[in-house]
Amino acid sequence: MTLLSDHGTAETDPVDRPEGLNPSRRRLSGFGYRYGIVFVWAALFILFSLLLPGVFLTTNNLAAMLSSQASLILLSLSVLPVLAAGEIDLSIAGVMTISATTVGQLNGVWKIDITVSILVALAISVLIGLVNGLLTIKVGVASIIVTLGMSTLLVGLSVWLSNTLTITGVSPQLGRIVNTPVLGVNLAFWISIAIGIALWYVYRHTALGRHIVFIGKNAEVARLSGLPVARLKLWTFVVTSFLAGLSGVMVVAIAGGLQPTSLQTLLLPAFAGAFLGSAIIDPGSHNPIGTIIAVLFLATGINGLILLGADSWVNNVFYGAAVILAVTFSRIIYVRARKKNVV
Repeated sequence: MTLLSDHGTAETDPVDRPEGLNPSRRRLSGFGYRYGIVFVWAALFILFSLLLPGVFLTTNNLAAMLSSQASLILLSLSVLPVLAAGEIDLSIAGVMTISATTVGQLNGVWKIDITVSILVALAISVLIGLVNGLLTIKVGVASIIVTLGMSTLLVGLSVWLSNTLTITGVSPQLGRIVNTPVLGVNLAFWISIAIGIALWYVYRHTALGRHIVFIGKNAEVARLSGLPVARLKLWTFVVTSFLAGLSGVMVVAIAGGLQPTSLQTLLLPAFAGAFLGSAIIDPGSHNPIGTIIAVLFLATGINGLILLGADSWVNNVFYGAAVILAVTFSRIIYVRARKKNVV
């Protein structure tokens, strides 16, 4: 395979260099750094099953664990469009919060039709994405600054809208739909998985997805190649906010209500899933399938530790440590493999 070097000259991808290669070692090393976390995930299942016989590896526990991850999977997936384009959006938890609060307030408190409430919430989410994108792309403010400020603003508006009260009474019909068990797990979980697969297809098998990834790798080269960089980046902000808003709709539908300030705690887990996912299957890229696996891997570890009696602080410790260790380990394997002309 011929690639362009940093200086614009052609060079051969180490994968295709015949000299000094050991095909078996190359395949084993490549498989290891792509799926190493999957093996660790399997090891966790075995470990917790041995430590907690009749408790961890039960239908009830596994179904509850998977069902509880539906909203977090979707929120983690919402991070990817902007990350793939080379930007960052820290407002996703804020968008999730304002979306959930809007649905809860309109439907649960003011008794407005649930469909109208959801459409209003998603419209607000899209508008937030447009504002984030315009301030970042057109005005030139750093995306991390814009979205951090936006997140704080949205949480404040959510608390004001709810009058600092816990919102209840959201349409039980909507709750019955998203909580319908499918293969023992709620429908919301499978909806999140379906959205992840759809995103994977877009990034892997469409020109639009490849263009966005190209922009994320080098926006200036993409612009010189004729791609509408500004417009595509703007749309990634919109899609990210839409998905974050959808995760807000999902969380309030599952629970039937919410306490607005509680959703901010999902920001770290969402980014943990997204960044850890970039070390799985296709290392170095923000891929949806890897993100789903990462969220479930982290959920498995936390679930097992809590069943063993760990306190709630284990969540943040596990999320932070797992990301640092897993990404570092993946990077070390990748660098060593390239030095040996294996990868």
